[in-house]
Amino acid sequence: MKGDENIKLQKYLQLCGFARRKADEYITSKRVIVNGKTVDEPWFEVNEDDNVLVDGKILKPNQFEYYVLHKPKDYVTTLFDPKQKKTIGELIKHIKTPLKPAGRLDKDATGVLILTNDGELIDILTNAKYRVKKEYIVKVKSVVSVEELVKLKKGIYDKGEFLKLEHFKIIEKSSEYSIIKVELIKGKKHEIKRLFSSIGHKVLELKRISHGPISISLVPNEGELRKIEGEKLKKLLVLKRTHVEK
Repeated sequence: MKGDENIKLQKYLQLCGFARRKADEYITSKRVIVNGKTVDEPWFEVNEDDNVLVDGKILKPNQFEYYVLHKPKDYVTTLFDPKQKKTIGELIKHIKTPLKPAGRLDKDATGVLILTNDGELIDILTNAKYRVKKEYIVKVKSVVSVEELVKLKKGIYDKGEFLKLEHFKIIEKSSEYSIIKVELIKGKKHEIKRLFSSIGHKVLELKRISHGPISISLVPNEGELRKIEGEKLKKLLVLKRTHVEK
């Protein structure tokens, strides 16, 4: 964004890290002031030299940063929680940029967790309407049949929510456990555990191996953190441009 380039106030807030819907909400609720005047129109034009405040705090467009963390087991997907000894905030505290996770993983789950200060991208990665896929390797107790997995692919209702697998592939079977690769779109709370519980199988281990174009291959070891750059970053940004409403 150049100093002489005018853009919509909604877009300006997005460049400051707000998701589009949240930007609209702040503007229409008259919480945004531009050059001393309250503005409640998302299409109001501003530029980089304007003085923009949200709830009294000056905003300037962020330089977005993108990271991927291989979340270790027993870490909570929150930046800070005084009740929890292990949070992902502890693993990224050396990063000066204020990052937020794109979604969450259960405390006992491991794998890919994207972190960024790009609120618009977080919305795209986590909102089911954008249909960004998430892939997992699931180890469950006892033998799972193809028929049972087909049932989960068709979908089930649990506590008033419709849950389903988009795809599945059986990786390994034994008399004591089954290992399955599954793909989800929605990512409801504890969705995989709830799905397999509905057919009588307890989840023993759960690892997310990809989220959109970002794969576990970038961070193969638990606790590993890596900045997303190069071709992988281009794919993330293409995903963002594809879904951003003009």
